[in-house]
Amino acid sequence: MNFSSAFKYPFHNFAKVMSIVLALTIAFAIFIAMILNSHDWSPLLAELYGNDVSYTSADHFQPLGGTTIIGIIGLVVVAIASGFWLSGYSIEVIRSVMREDEWMPGADFGRNVKDGACLFASSLAYWVMFFVLIFVLAVVYGVLGQVGVLGGLIGIGSIAFTIGAAFVMGWGYFVGMARFAAEGDYKASWQIKTNMRIARQNWQKGVTLLLYMIAFSFIYGAAQQIVSGVFGGLMGANLLTGITLSIILYYLFNLMQHFSTQVLIAQYATEIGIRSDNYNPDKDKVGDI
Repeated sequence: MNFSSAFKYPFHNFAKVMSIVLALTIAFAIFIAMILNSHDWSPLLAELYGNDVSYTSADHFQPLGGTTIIGIIGLVVVAIASGFWLSGYSIEVIRSVMREDEWMPGADFGRNVKDGACLFASSLAYWVMFFVLIFVLAVVYGVLGQVGVLGGLIGIGSIAFTIGAAFVMGWGYFVGMARFAAEGDYKASWQIKTNMRIARQNWQKGVTLLLYMIAFSFIYGAAQQIVSGVFGGLMGANLLTGITLSIILYYLFNLMQHFSTQVLIAQYATEIGIRSDNYNPDKDKVGDI
């Protein structure tokens, strides 16, 4: 894995990253504006922050109007659809990086949303397995944990095993993503046993992947804090302006971190022998964003 190339990737494709940021910001801002401008939220804000005791009476709280309700529903729909789209588009990014393409791929909104939904469903399977594991270990510890030294050893062993299993499950999920990208079949992400076996056999590279991902989290997180501090005055000047700018900064840095991470996953996949040779680009070609 090449940390430098993964870090440079979103900067090399900054125009496309920014176009995604602006599209998401506009979608969210429209429905947020509908919510803010169609209802008087002063009583609720006063109640939450205690700014004006005259608003504390329940009589000041007015029922939500149709425009406000539409805005709330639209906001929820955009949040879910954009989340699924981003997950599905990430498959395209991984696929293009595995083919050594320096440019971010085009997008097919419908197919990306469908792929993202399939990927989300497979992630739930990993979470279910993890919680079942925790439950089983908790039961075992509850039964045997009080048996003197043996109980202490069981507790330490349970914690260590849970941490190790969590790492393997996480790496297994990334393996499933990469196999999905390479094979063009969402079923690969559901082959949990196979994906976790591949992850376990290549745990050293998984550790490197994890460390690089943590490093990106710190770098982009620090950069976001610095930029947010610089624009702090503008964010507080007007409520809607502040919210919009906050959305832009949030998505800008989080998407740049996200796409750097997808490059790492693609490189990780290539290093452990996963290729995109079986994927048919002519059959599943997508257009530009």
